[in-house]
Amino acid sequence: MSGTRSQSARWKSIISILKQRDKVTADSLATEFEVSARTIHRDLDVLRDDFHAPIEFDSSRRTFVLTEDEWQLRPVQLTESELFHLVVAAGMAGQFHGTPIAKGLGDLFHKLEGVLEEPIDLDPALIADKVSFHGGHPRAISSSVWRTLVGGLRNHQVVRLHYQAAGHHKPAMREVEPVHLACRMGDWYLLARPEGAKETRTYALSRVKSAETLRKHFHPQPSDSNQAARKTFARFVAHGGKSINVKVRFTPESSEWIREREWHPQQEISEHRDGGLTITLPIDGDKEALSWVLRWGAQAKVLAPKWLKERVRDEVKAMARHS
Repeated sequence: MSGTRSQSARWKSIISILKQRDKVTADSLATEFEVSARTIHRDLDVLRDDFHAPIEFDSSRRTFVLTEDEWQLRPVQLTESELFHLVVAAGMAGQFHGTPIAKGLGDLFHKLEGVLEEPIDLDPALIADKVSFHGGHPRAISSSVWRTLVGGLRNHQVVRLHYQAAGHHKPAMREVEPVHLACRMGDWYLLARPEGAKETRTYALSRVKSAETLRKHFHPQPSDSNQAARKTFARFVAHGGKSINVKVRFTPESSEWIREREWHPQQEISEHRDGGLTITLPIDGDKEALSWVLRWGAQAKVLAPKWLKERVRDEVKAMARHS
């Protein structure tokens, strides 16, 4: 983190130099801090844009000036508890390693360090013996794809995707209206409506090979927010299929795990005298339904639909043959 510390210290020194000297150029600052002139220009942009420092360039004298002598980079003081929470947040940000979000969060922490009373090290190792994160490794996302999708969401623009669906050898072109971005179990998904369609579909961002915004805008539909809540904040994400009403009975040994989590806002649970339970809930897509039931092994028994019960039985038999 030495680079981060030198950056925050450099910002404070630049303000001090602007107050004390008559002639301040990017080249002179670059020489003094042993960095490039481009780095100094970035520092000045950050101070102006993010911290609202009254820095202007006097073209007649070809020097940077601080137009308000009393202005200062205000320090921020953190309590021990707040610092702990900040380090925990830094550790959580690490779970997005390999995605464009990681860099954005890292830049945010660096920027915050620039206004702290004392530079601090936000290394999650500080609390490694007290807090740990086991979110798995998310699939990589293209930075350009991420920026394009965020722009499409913000501006309500149609986006053209080159998307390689599971089981397909080549990507296909799809024009969609982006509705929502969701992180599910560490991986990111786009909820979008194919042009001309009423229902939204879900696209894994890791499968988007390229994306571009088109000069076509769309009006968000009233149902978008409801679909986003149902398909992204719930346990399951649709993969283009319709919702399946699944009914599963769980043994007493596994029922506690089912009770302590809301698997879907529309779930219904029936308790049994032996401590077991039966849960009924909609799951978006047959693959999602099969995968969820199989994860519970012998602790779960499918009651409905009939075809899912048969699929589970066939899958278990196939697994036994291959073991």
